[in-house]
Amino acid sequence: MSDSATNASHPVRSGACAAAFSVSLRLTAAILFILITGISPCRASDMLPQEETGYIDQSDEDEISFYELEEQLMIATKTGMTMEEAPSIVSVITAKEIRNMGARSLADVFRTIPGFDVTHMINVPCHQLNIRGMASVTNSKSKVMLNGHWMNPGNGGTGYFFDRIPLANIRQIEVIRGPGSALYGASAFLGVINIITKEGGDEPSEISVEVGSYDTVKPYGELSYKDDDFRAYLYADYHRTDGYDGIIGSDMTADIPVLASAAPGKMTGDGEHYTFQTSLSYEDFRFSGFLSKMDTNNPVGIARALTDEDEVDMIYAFGELGYTLPLEDRGHLLIRTYYDYQKYNLLWEVFPEETAALPMHTGFPEGEGLYGSPRAKTSTFGGELTADYEIFSGIQVVGGTLCDYYRQSDVLSYANYNITGHDLEVDGVVYPPFPYRYLGGLKNISEQANFNENADRLTTAFYGQGVFDLKELFGLEKGISSLSLTAGLRHDDYDDVGSSTNPRFGLVCAPTEKLYFKALYGTAFRAPNFGEMYVRNNPAVTGNPDINPEEIATTEGLVGYNFTPDIRATLTWFDTKAKNLTEIKDKLWQNVGKMEGRGAEGEIRLSSDTHKYAYCNLTWQDVRNTTHKTITSAGGQVYTQDDFGVGSIPEFYGNVGVNYDFFDEHVIANVSVNYVGKRERSGERTWDGETLVIRDQRDPVRARTLVNTSLTFRNFTKGMEFQFSVFNLFDADHRDPDPLGQIADDKPEPGRWFTGRISYSF
Repeated sequence: MSDSATNASHPVRSGACAAAFSVSLRLTAAILFILITGISPCRASDMLPQEETGYIDQSDEDEISFYELEEQLMIATKTGMTMEEAPSIVSVITAKEIRNMGARSLADVFRTIPGFDVTHMINVPCHQLNIRGMASVTNSKSKVMLNGHWMNPGNGGTGYFFDRIPLANIRQIEVIRGPGSALYGASAFLGVINIITKEGGDEPSEISVEVGSYDTVKPYGELSYKDDDFRAYLYADYHRTDGYDGIIGSDMTADIPVLASAAPGKMTGDGEHYTFQTSLSYEDFRFSGFLSKMDTNNPVGIARALTDEDEVDMIYAFGELGYTLPLEDRGHLLIRTYYDYQKYNLLWEVFPEETAALPMHTGFPEGEGLYGSPRAKTSTFGGELTADYEIFSGIQVVGGTLCDYYRQSDVLSYANYNITGHDLEVDGVVYPPFPYRYLGGLKNISEQANFNENADRLTTAFYGQGVFDLKELFGLEKGISSLSLTAGLRHDDYDDVGSSTNPRFGLVCAPTEKLYFKALYGTAFRAPNFGEMYVRNNPAVTGNPDINPEEIATTEGLVGYNFTPDIRATLTWFDTKAKNLTEIKDKLWQNVGKMEGRGAEGEIRLSSDTHKYAYCNLTWQDVRNTTHKTITSAGGQVYTQDDFGVGSIPEFYGNVGVNYDFFDEHVIANVSVNYVGKRERSGERTWDGETLVIRDQRDPVRARTLVNTSLTFRNFTKGMEFQFSVFNLFDADHRDPDPLGQIADDKPEPGRWFTGRISYSF
């Protein structure tokens, strides 16, 4: 069924979505008016003392405004400063925002941020962050950190664990939109995300249980303890779900007559996972630990054929020990060492039992599909030394060095048929790549045809950055409120793919206390992962050990205005150029891609405290492929591609949200609206005989509006809290695009979803 046919079958649903969006806008306007006219501004005298880390203690939430929780962010310069001072485009999400919205996962949270378009990957079980129109597959182009520790299970990004990062233990999330390699190195390509978790004594201990649609159950608990200089925080959860069972109408087998398909049919996304996280500190010592274990199905098969017997069995853990040494009263020296470990055992049902049962595919038992099973372990051992120091009044510097040793080991490959694309000998029998023949069970083919190889990588880096208060240095007392310049540089060296040097510059100027400007420039890189370098025995692609890092340069500008202490607005402009992007050309990973993007982000936020706030943001973006590659027809005609739209991204998207408390904060209501405009298909051209045509001629993915609501009842009985949430309230047709077109109608996402939570704090 085509997209147009699918959407046409839901006129009531589409009308309801439009009506819901209109009602939500009116509701937002009304509550904005109430907030503006009925709430007194917060006062500076209401701020609570800050901890040595630079963050504000949130234990007494009734005395802290929403903006005061954002004031001392660390991500922009690794030193505390406000959002207005930060030489970056920064967003902050607080624990109260996450809790009030009743978010199910980080995907719900990041959808509310300007410039972030969150979609589900088609053939692996995780969401990906598309930042300013550029995709970050398995989030390898956005650096996700937990308390400053890079969560890197093995491919340069959080991978499948992104959806499993817990929310209940979060104190604050800081987000940079734009490059961050000058401070954070590899994978800080499109953005940097630092998830800051709670510490002992921040809040009371708590036990909770969530239940929701599709038999979703999530019990979790957190233990918080503080005694003088000792602080301990422990978190644990368990999550099980049957998963959303949307219908896939057509899959990749539709264009291959010799294969049989399970489509149309239901997706299977059942699974379970558990998480442990801890933070321990004593005086200047700190330990942070994290463990996540998942065992889940894959909603759509790895080859984009509908399957129902995949198994993603993975474990990821890290431990980090740090020590902070004061440098007189003018700075700090941070020494940290860490170890990361990942083990995965994947069972991919490449083709379903319907294909295996065909006469030409001999020997497969009834009900068994065609399987491949890659397995491996990865580990990282490293250390970092970072210092910040105020040389004298007006000059703050940060510098550091690190060394990481990354290793991939115990690489194994199993299969029950020849998955290599060439002849394969098993137990003395030669099996051709087609027709498929049964190997007699899941066989270890690692010695003959492993999917990857054991490898290691040594990385070293040096970085430095200075923040210069030009107003103070030059005695600019009149006509300006503040003026600062930030300049930084980092050099990373990889023993297998070479080096990368990335600068960063930022000028922040505030003519008045209300008006401020930012002008920013920075570059970033992403190092190739071991899949791009060493994958083999794959009929679709071969790794390339000579591949180089991807590169990006971004110019940004921001104007901000504080209408009142409670009402703040920003308008951001960005221009991005990326090169050496990795693409598959002639079945080989190569640095051949180029992209350019530009756009604008506007946001207005209003708040007086943690439970009375509203926001509205809108993003416009235009991203084009500028590779200009040539294609040749069968008859010898040559065409050089013009710049073309990359497809699958919306031109416009935005959010409206309102949170308000009633009855002296005993009842909290939250409404949010996430709108994503239509997604055009890629404009890439191809030859149809001797005629030049658009490769993907499907109709665009239609615009959609998600309306989410949450109602929280708290402290009617001491320590008790109840929350009821509905996501996609009006059951809008929600589809995430398949850029390859092999899932012709794209991937369906859940309709109306209910969640309930009960918590007890003590």
